[in-house]
Amino acid sequence: MNRNNQALFITLIAIFAVMLIRLVQLQLIEGSQYHEIALKNAAKNIPAAAPRGVIYDRDGKVVVDNRPIFSVEVLPQLLTGDPAKRDRVLGKLGQVLGEKIDFKVSAQQPIIVRENISLPTAIKIEEMKDELEGVLVKSRPIRFYPYSSAAAHLLGYVGEIAARELENYSQRGYRRGDVIGKDGVERYYDQLVRGIDGGKQVEVNVYGEPIRILSTMDPIAGANISLTIDTQLQEALERALGAKAGAAIVTDPNTGQLLALSSHPNYDPNLFIGQLDMNKWEKLARGRHPFMNRALAIYPPGSIFKVVTLIAALEEGITKPNEPFYCPGYYKINDRIAKCWKESGHGQITAEEGLVQSCDVVFYELGRRLGPEKIAKYARLFGLGDRTGIDLPQEKRGLVPDTEWKKKIFGEQWYDGDSINYAIGQGFLQVTPIQMAGIYGAIATGKRMRPYVVKQITKRNGEVVYQPENPELGPLPFKSENLAVVRRALVNVVDRATGRVAKIEDFPAAGKTGTAQTPGLPHAWFLCYAPVDQPRIVVAAFVEHGEHGDRAAASVARDILAWYKEHRIKDDFDKAE
Repeated sequence: MNRNNQALFITLIAIFAVMLIRLVQLQLIEGSQYHEIALKNAAKNIPAAAPRGVIYDRDGKVVVDNRPIFSVEVLPQLLTGDPAKRDRVLGKLGQVLGEKIDFKVSAQQPIIVRENISLPTAIKIEEMKDELEGVLVKSRPIRFYPYSSAAAHLLGYVGEIAARELENYSQRGYRRGDVIGKDGVERYYDQLVRGIDGGKQVEVNVYGEPIRILSTMDPIAGANISLTIDTQLQEALERALGAKAGAAIVTDPNTGQLLALSSHPNYDPNLFIGQLDMNKWEKLARGRHPFMNRALAIYPPGSIFKVVTLIAALEEGITKPNEPFYCPGYYKINDRIAKCWKESGHGQITAEEGLVQSCDVVFYELGRRLGPEKIAKYARLFGLGDRTGIDLPQEKRGLVPDTEWKKKIFGEQWYDGDSINYAIGQGFLQVTPIQMAGIYGAIATGKRMRPYVVKQITKRNGEVVYQPENPELGPLPFKSENLAVVRRALVNVVDRATGRVAKIEDFPAAGKTGTAQTPGLPHAWFLCYAPVDQPRIVVAAFVEHGEHGDRAAASVARDILAWYKEHRIKDDFDKAE
């Protein structure tokens, strides 16, 4: 063998050696890995949606449920196979559905022909399966809200995950096409209530036709939620608020539990199930921000804030309950004249009676004496300027202004005129209805509570996966005699002053009206708790541009107090008998 032939021989041996080593590597070492990849390429996933957890009220009534929705799908091989067969099957399907069905494109996945078909139609298609080869009827669970728009902002609604949501939630296991909570409890507790999807992995041939099932995983239903909400009280609250734009809340001041919450304008969560009715959507979208939860939004409080000002003045020792003031109907500060709501004036009036009659002049003077820092201190002690921590989305912090804030935002110093506005709940101050419900609940019981909506979340096997932490935030750090002054004044507001509209026989309430100036007509407020000696509920009523708290808002609270006396206090008394 000459040198050239020897070199060629060695080269060939080297090439075959490399090929042999690579073949051993592919077959023996990496064979299982490539087999798995090939199997995945020849497999299709057929998902099975998990039903979301059922949501119950405090008495075990279903307020959010699931129901099956049927859809018609066409397998891709029907579209890419025999044209005559395709036309025959689609023609018969069109007769059943009452419309012409035609596809001119190929597909790799089943194509949904029609969603939300009726049960009789689904049964008919199943009965014709021999004639409708390649046509499937699929069932999947969808949300159902039996009480329609009642408590819509509290319960929320669901919809397909949006692109911006997917960016934030993809690392938590969310995928394109997933259904996700969009508001309310549905959104806040989505990860617990949504369940885990299942499905089948099916091996297919080169034509996309199924050959065998590789694996199956049953969907795991989401956990069930038990709310603190009283459904009957909720319906009464919806009736009381009616068509007024605003919000109303009922809480238990002893536990922090939210018993009812209504925000209006609202929406029907069922609208977003299945294909969206565009006519209904356009009508809804033209409304006054129906997706805004006004119970958690910010507004100027007006005179309902005067309880904070009076507590601050008493605690700081700058006034006493019986200190006399004179109200001529206006208050002069520097070159400004600030009017009292009662233009003729209240005449001689004490600090305590100033809260009863909501005399602005008394509170102008208290505000000037206190100044912004002390007012802000007591507002924050009541929890204003921060979220309450309620387990619902959309909650706003509100605003408790002070000297530093004004300088930072406006580049201006604080004036006495700012202080007198502050004292009557006007100016820069911003609060939410849920915050004010917390303040009046704290005055009623002497302790601050964190409001909450969900009292327990349980898996289908009974395992408890969530219970709220202790909602008590601590006692109010005020002297008992000063709290007693405010409580006594609030009783007299309902008994003989601006809150008389909410006076219910044999069910004494303590409360305060408020009229908050804003562009257009003023906002109307009424906050109260009842019964006075053993408070069981706090009612917060707010009506946008309702003008007068003693009428628009107090009438909402009156209806709730009357209902509660008849259907809860009386029922408890009857049970005790």
